[in-house]
Amino acid sequence: PPRPARGRAALAAVLSVAAASVAARHRAGIAASLSVLLDRERFRSAIIGTLNAVASRGDAGLALYSLCFVLWEAAGMPTSVVETAAGMAFGFRRGLAGSYFGKTAGSLLAFGLGRTVLSSAAGQRVGGSEAFGLIERGVSRRPVSSAVIVRYSPFPQILKNLSMSLTRAVTLRIFAMTLVIHGLPFSVLWAALGDDSSRRIRASEIGETVPQNYWVKGAFIFTSVFGFTVSPAVTAWWLNSIRNEANNTKKGS
Repeated sequence: PPRPARGRAALAAVLSVAAASVAARHRAGIAASLSVLLDRERFRSAIIGTLNAVASRGDAGLALYSLCFVLWEAAGMPTSVVETAAGMAFGFRRGLAGSYFGKTAGSLLAFGLGRTVLSSAAGQRVGGSEAFGLIERGVSRRPVSSAVIVRYSPFPQILKNLSMSLTRAVTLRIFAMTLVIHGLPFSVLWAALGDDSSRRIRASEIGETVPQNYWVKGAFIFTSVFGFTVSPAVTAWWLNSIRNEANNTKKGS
């Protein structure tokens, strides 16, 4: 084989051996980390504990959280539990500012990477799926409404970002608009929920009670109903309408 190919194969072999060596040496720590990630309650407790420690650093801690959350969002990781924990650790306003900045910047980073240096790899990963084919067809015809539907859909976060970056009909302006329409209301809710939970915990520790926050409770119930019923139903209707439209076009041609 050519030298570049041999060089890449040798580099891959060296990295594989190094990764196996590190994994063998730190398998107990890796196993513990995986167990935390797979256990929802332990994961939530670990996030809250970490953010409380970061929040104790003041403005530097908030900046550190925001920067880490950029990478977290760009990687397509779940955000609601982190944003709620940030509201508990930093308070409503600071938690909201840090979370919304990190989530927005992370989504823009994923969008930019998917449209540039990762475009070929991302295209190979999702380009052959039926869901992406339907998304691309729908977005090409109605970019704004389709981008909003995809943003509110139950698709994984990484698919939302990558699918929008691979559909050229979605401009940066349209993508940024969906981040405001979708991202800001949820960031407000999770920060408010976290702050309210923190106030209740602190009050219970000194034997006091906090009045029920019906706005937060009502918004949380509405979001739960929307996420489990309305969002999947609207997404399914949208995909089926695109599929039927494509079938009708084939029959007519």
